Amino acid sequence: HLRYLIGDRSNLRAAVTRTLARPNYGQVVPAELIIREDQEIERGNADLNPTTSWNLDLMYERFFKTVGVVSAGVFYKDLQDYIFVSTFEESRDGEDWEITQPVNGEDAWLWGVELAFQNQFRNWPSPWDGFGFYVNYTWSDSEATIPGRDENTQLPGQPDQVGNIALSYEKGLFSGILSWNFQGEWVEEVGGDAGEDEWVDEHQQLDFQAQFRITDRFTVYAQVYNLTDEPYRRYIGQPDQALQEEYYSWWGLLGVKFNL
Repeated sequence: HLRYLIGDRSNLRAAVTRTLARPNYGQVVPAELIIREDQEIERGNADLNPTTSWNLDLMYERFFKTVGVVSAGVFYKDLQDYIFVSTFEESRDGEDWEITQPVNGEDAWLWGVELAFQNQFRNWPSPWDGFGFYVNYTWSDSEATIPGRDENTQLPGQPDQVGNIALSYEKGLFSGILSWNFQGEWVEEVGGDAGEDEWVDEHQQLDFQAQFRITDRFTVYAQVYNLTDEPYRRYIGQPDQALQEEYYSWWGLLGVKFNL
């Protein structure tokens, strides 16, 4: 890790790292869930290897006198034995069954750009000095080699875009935040070819959280999620070939916290 100071409030950071990610416990359980009416089997894989990666990162940061920072960076990852969920056919007692199982891929790479801005506007006149603003955006490009397939694909589980925007207010006994979150489409399950890959469609969501401190011990809070009733959607191969589309409306929590 290297850090180079540019003035009193700016940094230039660079890093070369070697990391690993172990499989989830549920992925390595040597068990099967057999759905006979659909001739489907969901299976664990006790032979999974951990994913290893060489990582290169370069980032610029500038800090504000008020509590805040603006940053921009680029990153690159070279992965081996990445883990993805594969769907394939297997013959049992003369019948074809669809098997879903986590497996290790071969090589994959990922690179991208990340931007972020965060600031509390405490030098503004009252009551506007309680406002804060936060935004970040990450764009990435990736490619993964799938065993048994001629064509490569986007790295499974990796959306090409992720972003967040939040407006907050904190002053006196009240604090609240309104946030918008966006996530691009990503490969959830890999099939025999690109036309059989199962994708989770892009998703955006608007959430709100607030709390009011009545006394030093009592706080009333409210949390409301998915205000715009965005659906959860999956498709196979192409966006117009829907597999699943679910609407949940908005939901939330209302409660009281007591500190002993």
